[in-house]
Parts: sequence; C-alpha cells; structure tokens
Amino acid sequence: IPSSFRSTALSWRIPTESSRPHHHPRTLSDEIVCIVLAVRDQLKRCAEVVWHHVTIVRGIVVSLSSVRRILRQHHCFDGARKPRVRRDNPHRPLPTKPGELVQTDTIHHVDPKTGRRLYYYTVIDLFTRMTHVMLAPRLGAGLAVRAVLEAQDVWQRDYGWSGTMAMVQSDNGPEYSSFFEQAMRRANIQTRHSRLHRPNDNAHIERFNRTIQTECIGYYWNRSVPLPSQQAKLSAWLEYYNTQRVHLGIQLLTPMQMLQRS
Repeated sequence: IPSSFRSTALSWRIPTESSRPHHHPRTLSDEIVCIVLAVRDQLKRCAEVVWHHVTIVRGIVVSLSSVRRILRQHHCFDGARKPRVRRDNPHRPLPTKPGELVQTDTIHHVDPKTGRRLYYYTVIDLFTRMTHVMLAPRLGAGLAVRAVLEAQDVWQRDYGWSGTMAMVQSDNGPEYSSFFEQAMRRANIQTRHSRLHRPNDNAHIERFNRTIQTECIGYYWNRSVPLPSQQAKLSAWLEYYNTQRVHLGIQLLTPMQMLQRS
C-alpha cells in the first residue's frame, strides 16, 4: 500500500445544513408583523399610537420596542420625520451689538381649574439682555409679530436704543410660521428657527421665561386677578428687570448699562 494512502484519504465531504437555529425562539410571528404594519398603514401615526391600537384595541401582546423595531425595519419612518435643522436656516451670529440676535418665545399660562389659557409673548436681546413681554388672551402669528415689533419700539422709545433688530430666532411653534417670517421680512428682520427638540438653542429666552415665572407671574394663571392688574404688575417688573436687576452673564451689569456701554 502506498504511503500516501492513509485514513485521511478515505474521508469525504457530505454537504449538510447547519444545526444552528435560523431565528430567535422569541421572534415575533409573521402574523403579528403584518398586523402592526396594517395598523400603521391605517392610522398613519407614530409607533406609540400604533402600539396602543395593537395592544388595547386588537388585544395582541407586543412590546413598544418591538413595534418600533418592526416599523424601522420596514422603513415606515423614512421621509416622515422633519429634519432637525431647516435647510434655509441662516447661520447663527455671535451677538456683538444690540439687536444682532434676538430670541422670542411664548409662555402658556393655564388656569388649573378651567383649563383656559393666557399667553405671554417674551422677547430678549442676547447682547444687552433687554427684555419685553406682551400679554394676550390668544395664540397667533399676528400677535407674535406684534410682540417683536413692539419690543423694538419700546426699547427705542423708553431706553434710548438707537439700533434695529437684525435677526430674530424662535422655536418651531405654530405662532412662528410662514406668516411670522413674511412679516419679519417686510420689517427688514431676518428670521431663524431652533433645531427640533433642542431647547438649548433658545437657552437665553428659556431662562428668562423661568425667571419671569418665578419672580413675577407665577406658573399658573390666577383668573381672580383682573388682567389690567396683571399687566400693571408685569410692566413694573420689566422696568426693574431692564434697569436695576444685575446679571451674572453680563458681568453683574444691568441690561440698561450694557445698552449704554454699546
């Protein structure tokens, strides 16, 4: 027998399939996947609403994470989510003078007993920290425009502000829609919006909103106080804020002192 003829020469390969399982033992059935996709196609809503309908209405036990995974794997959210940054959003300038960048926002004051609302349109200049607030009984783009233009007029008339606003930044609320942008454009004021779900982009106005709620208007709407009295209290506090209250962010100066320095 030749030396090359060994036991290994007698072996041959037999094609077989792997014994490893092809799916996880707890994988959702194709029937549940089809139901989740059908509910999504019917409701056209987010994963939370789809999960609620599948579990509560259909009575199918499935986790929210599984519903999210199914919708993500089948590309149900492709193109449905708004981009975090608008394509036409201008660059945010570094404020080096009054009016170069102004932020605006809206405080929703709710009456806990009736659910009715009162709105405070807030405006702040990032360089001087000069502020203005307009009280209104309803929410609207026209009122948001009025608050910004009124702030500019008050700063010029009452505090000797000689400049004008160059850019106003807001969040993506309904009051800051295309109508607001067009009105600002007619007033030669450029607009930009913060990123979605990024409140830190409007950190200055958000901090001012908390300050005014803590020191002046509170966190709830007290309907027993007449609106003229609330407006008078607000006006007095704004005068104190702009002329006497010092700020750590501007080297313990007041907004009026920052305006005079510019």
